[in-house]
Amino acid sequence: MGAASEGDDLIDVVVRLPRKAIEDTLLYMPPDARDLSERRLAEARAVLVGRRRRATHFNGVRFYDPSWDMILELYVATCERRRIAVSQLCKLSGGSTTTALRHIEHLEALGYIVRQTDPDDGRRLIVGTLTPLLAASEQWLDLQIAESQIQDRRSG
Repeated sequence: MGAASEGDDLIDVVVRLPRKAIEDTLLYMPPDARDLSERRLAEARAVLVGRRRRATHFNGVRFYDPSWDMILELYVATCERRRIAVSQLCKLSGGSTTTALRHIEHLEALGYIVRQTDPDDGRRLIVGTLTPLLAASEQWLDLQIAESQIQDRRSG
């Protein structure tokens, strides 16, 4: 065997694993084994899921932070290369349309987002994420990931 050192025999092993086992392994890889952008996206999704789940446990309590919910939704949509319409973003904010539109206007005035006509449907406006929002989101997500890794080391 050319590349193997003397006495080392290479053995080809074909292992068939269930798809679910492989998916679970990939989903639970240690954070440093995954690409940074994937870790950020996973963290943003986890925060969104946690925020939604929280409301199901506290009947009648309104957890309301429309700007933050919109920022997270826009970050995830941008990473997934999905468009979000203004009307859709208003619904995802968790509040009234009027309040959500005020938050959208504020985020736009700060230079975080831009509203533009949907190239596929001129009657609809989509929300575009600008570089300052992406940069700020990534910095925050990086801190969340780092804090999580520190906690894992302390408890492990």
